[in-house]
Amino acid sequence: MRIRWILLLYAVIEVAAFAGLIAWLGVGWALLITLATAVGGYLFLAARGRRVVSDLRRAARNEIRPTEPLPDTALLGLSSVLVILPGIVSTALGVILMAGPTRRAARPLVTAFGAKRFAGLVTALSARTVILDGDVIDGEVVDVPSEVPGRAHQLPPAH
Repeated sequence: MRIRWILLLYAVIEVAAFAGLIAWLGVGWALLITLATAVGGYLFLAARGRRVVSDLRRAARNEIRPTEPLPDTALLGLSSVLVILPGIVSTALGVILMAGPTRRAARPLVTAFGAKRFAGLVTALSARTVILDGDVIDGEVVDVPSEVPGRAHQLPPAH
């Protein structure tokens, strides 16, 4: 039900912005500005996407700390949705969200939100539950020190 209100609000804002452009500049200019905003947003999104993928690769190779690429990836995902949605307001918000100063300001918020969601996920999953190919295996991990280096561990007999 809440998503319907969000979509309705989105539609009202976009229609109002487009109607305002038409009233201010005329139909031709409003269409041209809307088209230019969409094309510019897609180009900016493509460039930013390549940069984020490059940063993720560098973080995977331990060339940079992964604290920036991960929140940037989340922000890129949100800004991508905004750019892809039709309308000048959503595209402009998506481009603003991709801009460097906005990303730097939003990183701590995204990191905190992600950490909170991850902690909730870990809490929801039992530490004893392992999921392998759709099968749930409930058990405990037992660490048995090896007597002989290089030799496989054997589990103690079940009680």
